[in-house]
Amino acid sequence: MSATSTAGSSAPGAFAPARIVFFGLGAVGSALLICLSELAERDEVPVHFVVYVLNPDAARDALFHAERLFDRIDFIGVSDFAPIFALAPEHEAELKQASVLVNAALPEFNGAMIDLALRIGAHTVDLASDMYDATTERTLTFAQYQYEQALRERGIAALINMGISPGVTNFLVGRRMHELLAADRKDLEVESIDLYLLEDIDSDSIIFSWSPIVALEELAQQPRILNKGRMQVLEPFSAARDYAFPKEPQPVRQYPLYQEELLSFHRSFPGVESIGVYTGGSEVELVKALFQLNLLSKRTLPHQPELTVEAMVRAILPGMNKPRRIEEYLRNGAIRRAHFAAAAEIRVSEVVRNDRQTAIETVGLSYLRYHDLLGTPYAGATYISYPTAVGAAILAWHALEHERESPGDLAGVVAGEDLARLLPRMRADAIRRDLVAWDIDLFESVRDASEV
Repeated sequence: MSATSTAGSSAPGAFAPARIVFFGLGAVGSALLICLSELAERDEVPVHFVVYVLNPDAARDALFHAERLFDRIDFIGVSDFAPIFALAPEHEAELKQASVLVNAALPEFNGAMIDLALRIGAHTVDLASDMYDATTERTLTFAQYQYEQALRERGIAALINMGISPGVTNFLVGRRMHELLAADRKDLEVESIDLYLLEDIDSDSIIFSWSPIVALEELAQQPRILNKGRMQVLEPFSAARDYAFPKEPQPVRQYPLYQEELLSFHRSFPGVESIGVYTGGSEVELVKALFQLNLLSKRTLPHQPELTVEAMVRAILPGMNKPRRIEEYLRNGAIRRAHFAAAAEIRVSEVVRNDRQTAIETVGLSYLRYHDLLGTPYAGATYISYPTAVGAAILAWHALEHERESPGDLAGVVAGEDLARLLPRMRADAIRRDLVAWDIDLFESVRDASEV
């Protein structure tokens, strides 16, 4: 792994010591902390971490290849996060110097974390939104936006939905969309944005890259797409299509998915009338099989009305593997190949030579060097948690560096596509170089739509 790029580096000593506070430290959070520390070391920025967790021993174990960082981390065990978010007196000393708060636990904590940030004047970073809370269901707007005005008045930013997808996907699409819209041509029309995701692993055992319960909940929900300006609700695993990802030998079956990018793109680019997010790969096919066998049914079991079929399946599913176990699978060859990829197709029409022509512009990313994590501090990460953490760290780091240089530029709620618009070209280019330096390949192309 080449993580020594100097792209976007700052002058030595440019930062005052920064305190970054984590809430939770699981598979993504631990890799996120490692990447932030690597970025800080590269840019010669002194950083100290405070980590609030329910189980400090488990948090330390998640960093079992990064013990050298322990002298920069305060692990604080708590039985409940509520007193921390309420800025209880016993936590004031730990929080008063915080410059960044990171929700590496649950999306439900986003609001409470922003409330705390407003009190202490810190920026926030979250990895996902609660897609099914009452506010989002009713308004199709993330709950974090209710803090927009307060954040702007306080002069701080809430970086939302950071990661690889959502996160880097938003940044890549936003970068191209803002370039297209900046042309200000009345004849140019963006007809649609379709995002395709691949989560594929070839292994001797069933290995979940995410919590199996989270995977079931997300993939078995009724998916949605924006079609000609109207939000449509579909049946799970319906409206399938095939997509040919770079570096894949054959097209992969893709199914609609209700994920953050759908609402985020709809908010940022309201003129685009058709938007869809699709996903496929081995993990998706496993959940599809459970769904089609009625093993995710809400029906009760015969003679056991208190137990549903779905609850029984959840109870017997294997849990997510611990980092040490994941590393063992890598070392002994049980995991033969793993590929995470995302490709966004932006369909653009414009008048060329007195005729309307349509092109498909593709921007995307691919993470295919999973085995290269062996021998690095990330060796226990999954092929999904690693790119998610690296994506979040790189986006957040460059955003906060820019905010330090130009205070107030990023105040309010800021998603990945907003960063593509707000950051100067030099900083946006540094993000792209850093993604590649941390083994996330980027690709883009343009083709005639008639070739499809």
